[in-house]
Amino acid sequence: MKKIIHIVPTFELGGVQTGILYSLKDLRKKYDYKVLVINIIDIDWIKTQPDEIKNQIIWSGSNNIIKGWLNAYRILKREKPSLIISSLWKSIIISVTYKIFNNKTKLIGFYHTSRYVHQLNNLFLKIIGKFQDAAFTDSEAVKKFIEEKYSIRNAEVIPFNFVFKEKKNEMKIFKTDFIKLAYFGRLNEQKGVFRAIQFCKMLKSENISFCFDLYGEGETKKIDLFIKKHQLENVVFIHQLLPIDEVMNTMNNYDFLLQLSNHEGMALSVVEAMSAGLVPIVTPVGEISSYSRDGYNAIWLNPDFDQNLGELLLKVKKVIDNPNLYYEMSNRTPELFKKYKTYTESLIESIDKILL
Repeated sequence: MKKIIHIVPTFELGGVQTGILYSLKDLRKKYDYKVLVINIIDIDWIKTQPDEIKNQIIWSGSNNIIKGWLNAYRILKREKPSLIISSLWKSIIISVTYKIFNNKTKLIGFYHTSRYVHQLNNLFLKIIGKFQDAAFTDSEAVKKFIEEKYSIRNAEVIPFNFVFKEKKNEMKIFKTDFIKLAYFGRLNEQKGVFRAIQFCKMLKSENISFCFDLYGEGETKKIDLFIKKHQLENVVFIHQLLPIDEVMNTMNNYDFLLQLSNHEGMALSVVEAMSAGLVPIVTPVGEISSYSRDGYNAIWLNPDFDQNLGELLLKVKKVIDNPNLYYEMSNRTPELFKKYKTYTESLIESIDKILL
């Protein structure tokens, strides 16, 4: 078996890490596929995973990023992989350094967002572009971004599309007298959490009965203060991060996903929610605009996002007032994923091309 190591900076909550966990069981049947984690953060997130998954994850042994880099490099020297996949910018310094001294090892840069966060992030993305043997992206939107920004062409799209075991309940009842909204992911401004809470304030002003549950980690104290400031403590609630095997079952308890992000790639949480039959209330950023359609299987907040919340409210009220419309949209939510191969199928196919 070829040895492949997928490097990530941490195993904190995110679509990258979730995608790895969803696919690791199948990937290890094909390759000696391991995940190298540079920083020991959020180990609790994977405690519920079976040993066959946990045993494929190598921890650097440090919660200090510098020491974590050094330890990770030593681990690569010990493991001697045939191929390295580098996800997220903090993994690049290790993957590129190892590539420089071990040129026969194939290096793949895996890109997950259609923007860079800051200039250091931008610099590292430029660096890996000079040394990688191939590039993967999680969506066409990200592929277009790296082509325009970094002149990286012919990237392989590895869509974050999975076959989920838990199917939505076809008999799910949509109760218009109490609407259930949820969010799953990082709790921060980039994910539009504060914007979503502003929208909840508008729902409350329209006397719509609802609850909005946020599952995740991040700026919880800041968000909690924002909730209290707008007197939404009785309708907006922050919950702990869910184990990965509980996410789909929990999603089945809700009517809508409310995720008003500034930027996205594939947006795995939206894919999961739509697969569970939730109607997503989303911004059409990244790949979301390709697999969802406003008024068909999703409700879009169009730009300028903060200025168009009133328009979004009218769209949502239209669906709330018409249960048949809700059911039609809910039943269509998984439809557009049929045009995508699964993440695991695409990844194996693309890796085989490079190894051969």
